[in-house]
Parts: sequence; C-alpha cells; structure tokens
Amino acid sequence: MDSESIGEVKKALAGFPGVADVAVVEHGAGQPDACLIAYVVPSGPGLDLAEVQAHARKALSNGSMPAVITVIDEIPVTVAGALDAAALPAPELNGLLPYHAPATPRQEILCELFAQVLRVARCGVNSDFFDLGGRSVEAMLLAGRINTDLNVRITMADLFRAPTVADLDHRLDQMASTRK
Repeated sequence: MDSESIGEVKKALAGFPGVADVAVVEHGAGQPDACLIAYVVPSGPGLDLAEVQAHARKALSNGSMPAVITVIDEIPVTVAGALDAAALPAPELNGLLPYHAPATPRQEILCELFAQVLRVARCGVNSDFFDLGGRSVEAMLLAGRINTDLNVRITMADLFRAPTVADLDHRLDQMASTRK
C-alpha cells in the first residue's frame, strides 16, 4: 500500500456528507495480509456506516477499498499535530477472510487473473470476486481471460455460481470430469 492509496481513500471518505474527519492507516504493514483501515469522525448524529461503505465502494478503485471503516469520536494527534496512529482503536478484523495462497498451478493462474482484472495487489483462493468489487463487465473480462489462458470454456454465469478461486477451481474440475 502506498501513500497515494491512503490519500485516495481519505479524499473519498472525506467527501461523504456527514463525515467531519478521516484517518487511514495500513494495518499489518509489510505483512502478506496487510490492509487499509479507515476511521471516520461523524459531523453530527446519525452517520450511516453502511452508506459510507457503499459510497467508498463506488468512489474507490477496487484495490483501495479499506478492509474496515470504523466510526470514532475524534482522530488522535500528536503534540506536533500529526496523526497518532498508535492511539487509534484496534480495528475489528473478525469476519475478514485471511489470505490463503494458491495450492496448485491452476489456482495460481486464477488468483493472478482475478487480481489483474480487478486491479488489486493480490487475490487469495478465498477472495470473492464480487466482494472485491467485480461487476458484470469485469466478470465478462475475467471469463474471457480464463478461457484464453486456461483453454477452458466458462461463462459469466459460472463466475456468479463460483465467485472465489477455490469455488471456480472446483467447478473447473467438475466440468472436466463431466466431459470425459
């Protein structure tokens, strides 16, 4: 993650009505499962976090979407006025899928294709295409790339039924066994 991604997230979230202040940090920097965490301060009562998240999904490129957006009362700063990242509350990461590396050459290819089409740094075998921001257009592109690179025949409907690399890999196995 770079400062440009952090700046992009901060700008997008700050532009949402009802958000007074924003901080964005990289959680687990340098680790394989590093992710962006955003903290927002509401400008008044009634900030709807689901609406903030929906706004972020529309405004941000897929690779910049924070893993978690947390509402806090104020952004902590140091005596010098800089963000005091150590004083931010620990992010609630329960429920987020940890990164699982591909186990086979086909899974490696599928993970790479998912990441390329979605323009994200990486995808694990449990990464969900649609949770990462994939839409019909990207599904069409991904199906075409898979068909070309793996010399198989899948459709967009196959991606809707099998949205993770693990699911799609299993589906490809099933399709191969029914052709024999």
